[in-house]
Amino acid sequence: MAPKTHIIRDVHDADHDDVCAIVTAAFGQDDETALVERLWAAGAITIERLAEIDGKIVGYCAFSPITCTPKLDGVLLGLAPVAVAPAHQRTGLGAAMIEDGLKACREAGARLIAVLGDPKYYARFGFEPGAVKKIRWAVQDAGDAFRVIVDDENPIDDMNTNEPRLIHYHPAFDALS
Repeated sequence: MAPKTHIIRDVHDADHDDVCAIVTAAFGQDDETALVERLWAAGAITIERLAEIDGKIVGYCAFSPITCTPKLDGVLLGLAPVAVAPAHQRTGLGAAMIEDGLKACREAGARLIAVLGDPKYYARFGFEPGAVKKIRWAVQDAGDAFRVIVDDENPIDDMNTNEPRLIHYHPAFDALS
């Protein structure tokens, strides 16, 4: 359970330096921080959330546009990265940011939300293996680690194809592949 004194909120330009410090600390390297900076530079983040405790930023997550082949219309988003300062990991802050971000995705009319990560962790938010919906990551077969949430009111069975749909993240992700 997240501490009672936490706040989940939108990210502002003035938060960027603190966000970069949190992402670097959480991952122990600069690759994900560079990704966030590339996404900001490209204007390619649709929804961002951060966690604050006593006025200090301790967590961050972002949702950026993704595309699909064959093409799917509507809002398609990918969740990445999710970062929590090491001292605050396993406290529920990551989950709180993700839940708040998913709510914002639904309010924005997201038809599909994808994530690449721990299947057990992301299942609790409603992410299911992409293979269940015949959707996979275009870069490689990530098995059950590639997960999706599909809007039940706007299903993806509108195309007759035996081929899986391939998800492409924003080009800013290419350096991580």
